[in-house]
Amino acid sequence: MEIWACARAQEIVMREGYKLIRSARDGNNPEIRENSMMLAKVIAATLMEASGARSGLRQPPAGK
Repeated sequence: MEIWACARAQEIVMREGYKLIRSARDGNNPEIRENSMMLAKVIAATLMEASGARSGLRQPPAGK
């Protein structure tokens, strides 16, 4: 589970974090807001996925 969580966190930061950094660098406030919300949504969804897997409801996807 820890390996999956670390890999998933890295994937999220690389993808969603990069988008947020680019919008912040460009000073595009609507994109900053949009990318911030997307980052939060992806993190929340991943936490729910991990919680379900941890409680035995389902396993994290294979290879992730």
